[in-house]
Amino acid sequence: MSNNAESWNQPNVVSFFDTNRATTSDIYPSEWFFLKEQLKEGMSILDIGCAQGGFAGMIAEHLNDFTYTGVDISEEMISKAKEKYPQHNFHIVKENDYSKVTGKYDVSLVLGILHLHETWRNTIQIAWNHTKSSLILDLREVFEETVEDKKKSYFKMDINGSNDDYSEVLPYNLINSGEALEIVNSICTGAEKISFYGYSQDPAKTAVTPTNKIFASVYLAQKGR
Repeated sequence: MSNNAESWNQPNVVSFFDTNRATTSDIYPSEWFFLKEQLKEGMSILDIGCAQGGFAGMIAEHLNDFTYTGVDISEEMISKAKEKYPQHNFHIVKENDYSKVTGKYDVSLVLGILHLHETWRNTIQIAWNHTKSSLILDLREVFEETVEDKKKSYFKMDINGSNDDYSEVLPYNLINSGEALEIVNSICTGAEKISFYGYSQDPAKTAVTPTNKIFASVYLAQKGR
């Protein structure tokens, strides 16, 4: 398996998150659709793939009292997160090794990363295992056959438009919509309710894919009270 952490540690990628994905205005409509209804004073949040912890800043615009734990495979991102939000908890994890994540949280978030790494099913499972109430995740879906081959569909790490070396690429997973729901349902065992919301859009500008339209889907899986 390639070391995806190296891709996320690149200066041009880290610098993007210095000023992006840090306020409510940066939240995608599909993400906010479910998240806004889950926000409650005193809640605990686990954010897998937190980058620089931007969701801590977003949530602070709406709540006065909450605990936030963010984990990421990028040492550079976590270092910045700790500087920005010293009142919260951050951990560097290895891809597919979330042993540093302990306890359970009211809400688990896995947003913006599942379509960009190979072990995304396991990541959903970890998030579900550590959820007391709700899990919010997103996928990139298509109506055609699923594509999880990095040779056929990949994401060039040129997030800030300053990287001419495209040797650093991540998979750009495209999951058939019918299969996606089956996968989420099979992983989130015991879920009382699974909802999803999304819309059609162009693939990411730096993605090379066999399709010119994708469906950005966000799922809310809820456990019984």
